[in-house]
Amino acid sequence: MDMMQGTYQPSLVLLSLFIAAFASYAALHAAGRLKASTRKKRTLWAVSGGFCLGGGIWSMHFIGMLAYDMGMTVTYDPALFALSIGCAVTASCLAFLMVQFLQPKLVLHMTGSVFIGSGIVSMHYIGMESMQMGAELFYDRVYVALSVLIALIASFTALRLLSVLPSIERRLKREAGFIGSSIVMGAAISGLHYTGMAGTYFRSGGGEGVPPVSSSVGSEILSALISIVILIIVTIIVIVAIFSRKIESSQDESNYLQDLYQSIVHSATDAIVTADQREVIISWNEAAERIFGYTEGEAVGSELMMIIPESYREAHQEGFRHHLRTGEQRVIGSVVELEGRHKDGQTFPIELSLSEQSRGDRTFFTGIIRDISERVAQNERIQELVYRDELTRLPNRRMLNEHLQNTLDQQAASHVAVLFIDLDRFKKVNDVFGHRIGDELLISASERMSGELKESDFIARQSGDEFVAVLPNATQYHAGHTAESMIQTLKHSFLVKGHELFVSASIGISMYPQNGKTAEKLIQYADTAMYQSKSNGQNQYCFFTPDMNEEVFKKLLLESDLQKAMKEGQFQLYYQPQVSVAEGEVKGYEALLRWEHPERGLVSPGDFIPLAEETGLIVPLGRWVLEEACRQMMVWRNEGSTVSRMSVNISAIQFQQPDFAQVVKHVLAQTELPPEYLELEITESIVQEPEQAVPIMKEIREMGVKISLDDFGTGYSSLSYLKDFPLNTLKIDKSFVDNMEHGSREKAIVDAIINMAHRLEFNVIAEGIENEAQLQLLSGEACEEYQGYYYSPPLPSSDIESKSSFPPL
Repeated sequence: MDMMQGTYQPSLVLLSLFIAAFASYAALHAAGRLKASTRKKRTLWAVSGGFCLGGGIWSMHFIGMLAYDMGMTVTYDPALFALSIGCAVTASCLAFLMVQFLQPKLVLHMTGSVFIGSGIVSMHYIGMESMQMGAELFYDRVYVALSVLIALIASFTALRLLSVLPSIERRLKREAGFIGSSIVMGAAISGLHYTGMAGTYFRSGGGEGVPPVSSSVGSEILSALISIVILIIVTIIVIVAIFSRKIESSQDESNYLQDLYQSIVHSATDAIVTADQREVIISWNEAAERIFGYTEGEAVGSELMMIIPESYREAHQEGFRHHLRTGEQRVIGSVVELEGRHKDGQTFPIELSLSEQSRGDRTFFTGIIRDISERVAQNERIQELVYRDELTRLPNRRMLNEHLQNTLDQQAASHVAVLFIDLDRFKKVNDVFGHRIGDELLISASERMSGELKESDFIARQSGDEFVAVLPNATQYHAGHTAESMIQTLKHSFLVKGHELFVSASIGISMYPQNGKTAEKLIQYADTAMYQSKSNGQNQYCFFTPDMNEEVFKKLLLESDLQKAMKEGQFQLYYQPQVSVAEGEVKGYEALLRWEHPERGLVSPGDFIPLAEETGLIVPLGRWVLEEACRQMMVWRNEGSTVSRMSVNISAIQFQQPDFAQVVKHVLAQTELPPEYLELEITESIVQEPEQAVPIMKEIREMGVKISLDDFGTGYSSLSYLKDFPLNTLKIDKSFVDNMEHGSREKAIVDAIINMAHRLEFNVIAEGIENEAQLQLLSGEACEEYQGYYYSPPLPSSDIESKSSFPPL
C-alpha cells in the first residue's frame, strides 16, 4: 500500500504552541509558591504544578494530533489514551517533587531529566499508538531519537527553571523570566511533538479500522477532554495569580520591613549583636563596631567571648550552659549592667538587654548593648559631690553618717570608737594669712591624720576645721593611742606657701556601745568630749563621760534661757562707784550686767557672759548695755550729778565687729551723752592684735571717748601696748590687790604699775578694795582711784540714787 501524508491546520498548530507555553507559565508560577509555603501546602502546589505541566503537554499533543488532517476518521483507544495522560502528569509531578525535596544540584537534575523525559516520550508515543484508523504507523528512527533528545533537554531545562526562577527577588525581573522561560519550554515541548510527527508515516489499509464509537474516543470527546484540561489549567493559573499577588504583596511588605529593620539596626546608637547557641557572632551593626572596635568582617563568625572581659567569662559560660540545659532565664528579658571588652583590651561599663529567638533546631541570642561609660562617670562625679568634701577629698558629713550607721549595724557585738577632732587656733591662720593658706593647711592636716589610721579606719571632714574618725573593732586603749598619734603628728610645723604654720588638735572620743548606739549620739558625744578637751587646755584628747553630757545639757538650757531673757528684758545694769583715794569723792561708775532669772534668781556673770560670747549673743547684748549705761549717765547729769565718767566693759567679740566704732557714735547721738563722759573698758585679749585694734581705738579716741585697760598684768601684757595704744586709764587687777598686805612682791608689782602709769600720764584705778588697810596702802602709793566692796558693791540705779550723798572716807 502507498504511504499517506497528511496536512496541518495552522490555527490548531498555533493553539497547540500556545497551550504548551501557557501550561509552562502556570507550572513555573506554581513552582514559585513552593518555597513560600508550609510543608503540607508545598505538596499541594507540587501536584497542582505537575498537573498543569503534564496536562498542558498532553493537551498540546492531542491538539497537534487534531491539527493533523489525514483525510480519514481517527479515534483513540481509551486505555492507551488514559495511559498517555497518566505518563504526562506523572512525569511532571515527579519534576515538581524533585524541586521540593531535593537540593538544586546538577547531577540530580540530569538524573531526574531521564525519568521525566522518558515519561514525556512515553506519553507521546503511547498517544500515537492509541490512534485507531484505517492506516498503519511507521517511525523513522532518526526522528524518534531526535524527539527523545528533545524530551531530555526539555526535562532538564524544566527542572533548572523550576529551581532557579522562584528565587529571583525582584518581581519584574522574575515575571520576565517566567514569560521567557514559558516560551522556551513551550517551544521545546512542541518541538518534541512535531519532531516525532515528522518521523511518523501512515500506510493506508494496514490498520485495524475504526472501532465502534462506544469502545473508542472520538474527536468530539477528545476536544471536550482537552477543553476540560485547559479550563483546569486556567483555573489553577487564576488561583496562582491571586495567591501570588497576595504572597508577593506580603513579601514586598516583609522585604520592606526587613530592609527597614536592617536600616534601624545599622543606624542604631546602641550595639545590636546576634549570636547562635554556639556563641558565634552572626550579626554586628555599626554601633557595635564603634563601641567594641571590631569591624563587621572581624566580628561575624568569631566567638562572642572576644568582647567579654576575662573576669566575666567563667560566670558567663556557667550561666550560658545552665540556660541551655534548664531553660531558666536569669538575664534574658531584663536589663543588667556589666563590662565589655574593647579590641585594644580595655574594659568599660555596658548596659545589656538580652532576648532569645528560636527557629527550628537553632537558637539565637540578640543583645542590645549600650556603652554607659559617660553615665557611670557622671554618677561617680555626682557621688563625689554628694559624698565627698570638695577641698580635702575626704568623705563628707553625709557619707560619715551613713558609714558609721552601717558600721554599727554590721558590728553589733563589737566595739567602735568615734574621734571628733578640732584644729586649735585654725581661725587665726585664716584671719592672718587668708583662706587660701588656710585651705592648704586643712589639706595637709587631713593627710597627716589619715596617715595615722589603719586601712579599715575611716575619717571624714565634718565641717570647717572639724574632722571625725571611725575606728571599727577598737578598744579604749586603741582609740586613745590613735588620738595621741594624731595630736603628735599635728604638732610638727606645716610649711604652706613659704609660711611655717603651727596648729594643734583637741580630740573627743565616744565608744560604742557604752556611750551610745546610734551614729547621731556617738558623734554628738564625741563632740561634747572634744569641747571638754578644749576647756582643759587644748592639744589633748578626752573620753566622753555622762557628766559631760549633763553639763552640756545645762549649757544648752542656759543658752535657751539666755535667748528668752533677751526678748523678755530680764537683764539690768548694776553700777559700782569708782572713788577718789585722796578725796573719797565718786568720780565715775562702772556699769555691770546682771541677769535676774525668773526661776534661778540672780545668775552669775561668770556663767552667762562666756556663753553669750560663744553664741554671739554678746553683740546685741553689749549694745544694749552701752545704750542703757549712756542713758542712765545722761539722767544723772540732768539731775545735777557731778560724776564725770561711765565705764562700760567691751567684749573682744563686740570690739572686733567691723561697725563697732559706728555703733558707739550712734549710741552717743541717740542718748545725747557727751563723748567725754563715756569710758570703754577693754581687756588684754583685744590689744594682742594691734594691727586691728589700734585703728579702732584711735577712731574712738577721736570721738572724745576714753579707753581704759582692764585687768592689766594678768594676761600676756606687753609694755609696747602702753606705748602704742591710746589709753586713758589702767586698772590694777584684784589678784594683785588681795595680797598687798602680806606679800612684798605683790606690793612691788602694784607700786611698779602705778609709777609706770603716772610716767605715761595714765589714770590708775585699783579694783577689789575690800578693807581699809588695802585702801591705806594705795593711798601711800599715790593711786588715784579705787573701787570695791569697801566703799560699795554694785547697785541698781535706784539704790545709787537713794545714796546720792555718800559719807566721806
